[in-house]
Amino acid sequence: MKGLSILIPVHEYNPAELIHALHKQCSSLGIVYEIIIIDDASCTSSYLSWKPDFDKVLNLHIYRLENNIGRAAIRNELIKKSSFDWLLFLDADTIPCTETFLKNYLPFLSITNTCVCGGTAYAQHAPAPDQQLRWIYGRKREEIAAEKRNKNPFDTFTLNNLLIRKEVLLQFPLDNSIQKYGHEDTLLGMTLASNGLTIIHIDNFVYHEGLDNNEVFLGKIKQSIETLVELYSQNKLPSRTKLIKLHNRLAAFKLNKFVAYCIKPFIPAIEKNLLGPAPSLFYMDLLKLWYFEECLKSKL
Repeated sequence: MKGLSILIPVHEYNPAELIHALHKQCSSLGIVYEIIIIDDASCTSSYLSWKPDFDKVLNLHIYRLENNIGRAAIRNELIKKSSFDWLLFLDADTIPCTETFLKNYLPFLSITNTCVCGGTAYAQHAPAPDQQLRWIYGRKREEIAAEKRNKNPFDTFTLNNLLIRKEVLLQFPLDNSIQKYGHEDTLLGMTLASNGLTIIHIDNFVYHEGLDNNEVFLGKIKQSIETLVELYSQNKLPSRTKLIKLHNRLAAFKLNKFVAYCIKPFIPAIEKNLLGPAPSLFYMDLLKLWYFEECLKSKL
């Protein structure tokens, strides 16, 4: 059915600002649309802090799960509940950067485009010291102009702010076995690429507003590496991420274990830096390489 389904997974977050912004833009455009939200077993107080305000909003459907099913599975559930042939995935802690956000996607609602990625942006002003790691990482590694993203389209593929045909995700659903944080979008992007599908990047950003504190984000980074190692060990990745490519280059010269051994004594100092007010992304890369090797070693 022709139309746009906007899909938002929620967990322990208040998406009211995003809902208001999307509903206002959809209404002004006069398009056929629906907004579907599934709350993935947030605590009752968190859910009730926003949900009653939207009980009578048109074209808005809100569901709540009693048990947390994870980032991949909840998106598959959103897909199943959608009515229309185009899906727009948005994270709950984002907000459109412009009032023409949805309008900018309308020219791409055609059969010729498989998926369109709008991009993620971050506030220019620095947040509190205990949120510096997530902000710096986002600004340096995620906020990338479309011109650069289009040079290697699937390297920067992400489920946040992704416009995609429903039929594509029915054919290539997300892997529900991914329970920990991270790489459900990496695997999907690689799967789409290996099957000859295309992606277009445009500058149609959403701001990422829900910044984790340094300790929480560092924990998520480690979880994402654990997920990556699981996928790598199970030969589920059609191609290689940058971290896996680095591992393979070092392993070709039997240097991967040696490099990890050399990094290990510095891990306490590296983590202290990453949890501090001026984190270094170079140190982050060292920690990711070391932790990848440690997790992989436990699989052998």
